[in-house]
Amino acid sequence: MTGGPALRPATPADAEAIAAISVRGWSHAYADFLDARVLAKRTVASQAERWREWLAGDVTQTVVADLAGRIAGYATVGASRDADATPAVGELAGLYVDPPAQGAGVGTILLDDAVTRLRAGGFTSATLWVFEENGLGRAFYERHGWAPDPEGEGREGADWHGPALRYRRDL
Repeated sequence: MTGGPALRPATPADAEAIAAISVRGWSHAYADFLDARVLAKRTVASQAERWREWLAGDVTQTVVADLAGRIAGYATVGASRDADATPAVGELAGLYVDPPAQGAGVGTILLDDAVTRLRAGGFTSATLWVFEENGLGRAFYERHGWAPDPEGEGREGADWHGPALRYRRDL
């Protein structure tokens, strides 16, 4: 990857591109362990509508990685939504790289930026949720200083379609 991606704040105009990455990312990463019906319900149209709402709000911050004029990935951060979180705990709410761009360092660049944004937001630690069976995702986060949080409740909530683990790291 020459020069790497340019990072910029996402706007509602990016909703469809982000939704497409989300849908392709879920299909690519989770096909081996999530029910095919769950994956089939995640369409670009349904996800784009959700993303337009999220990007128009101010609860989270999403940054996209622009690679040669095309969005190659995104990362979303904000305050932790977990019931046991204190105001000092931030959350990496999502990080996805378009499957064709994976392995080129885009995820690492987005993760480093997300950690920087969480620190700048005054958080002293952060959490994220990952499917228990997502070995590649778990290994990625562990390589970057995240560790399973034994205090995590084990599932994020009704939106999760399989066992999940909470990871944590100090900022």
